[in-house]
Amino acid sequence: MSWPDKAQGEESEISAKNLSERFQLVEPTEIEQKWKEVGWRTHLMQARQEAAELEKPIFLWIMVGNPQGCT
Repeated sequence: MSWPDKAQGEESEISAKNLSERFQLVEPTEIEQKWKEVGWRTHLMQARQEAAELEKPIFLWIMVGNPQGCT
C-alpha cells in the first residue's frame, strides 16, 4: 500500500513511522483542544441560573440540523 505524497509528486510506502507522522499532521494540537475545557452547559435554565449567580454572560450556540453539518 502506498500513500500519495504531493510535496514530492510521488507515492511513498506507508510504514508505522510515517503513518504516525502523518497522523500528527492532522491531529488537533493541545491549543486547538482548549474549547473542551470550557464549562459547557446543556440545560439552558440551569445555565441562566448559574450565570446570574456568578454575574457572567451566557454564550449560546444554536444550530438547526445535524451537528456534523450534514443537513
